[in-house]
Amino acid sequence: MTLTRIQGLLFILLGVVSSYDSWRIVSNVRPTGNFDAVGPDRYLLGLSVIMIVVGALLAARSSAQGGSVSVAELFRWPPPHFVSVLVIVTAFVWLMPYIGFTFSCLLFFLTVYRLLGEASWPRIVVHAVLTTAFIYVIFIYFSDMSLPKSPLGF
Repeated sequence: MTLTRIQGLLFILLGVVSSYDSWRIVSNVRPTGNFDAVGPDRYLLGLSVIMIVVGALLAARSSAQGGSVSVAELFRWPPPHFVSVLVIVTAFVWLMPYIGFTFSCLLFFLTVYRLLGEASWPRIVVHAVLTTAFIYVIFIYFSDMSLPKSPLGF
């Protein structure tokens, strides 16, 4: 079994668990809670659908590519890049109040895309800008959330 297939199956499992939790929030908490139209249950349901789709794509892609991984590779701790991504997430959270969500998100995606294997800097920049813009639009326009701004007002 390939590592990508295992990751895909884990994504599917997390998606199923998240959708169950979303259903639990709808049935137990929403009737007594005071949520707006898009509350925590709907966000969780959206994320669980995305996790299930991405997991299915990963599992299907790995079967088409072939290859396998050893058992020792599966249980190696920490996983490759785990500590690096943890440091980058910590820097993202620490920098956000100082440079704002948009710039810290852009820096986060620039470093993570570079770390996780994208080789071409122009592609990294395009992907980071598109991802940051997508997240910004989702949070600001669809979710009507206020995000931390930089001292310049961005």
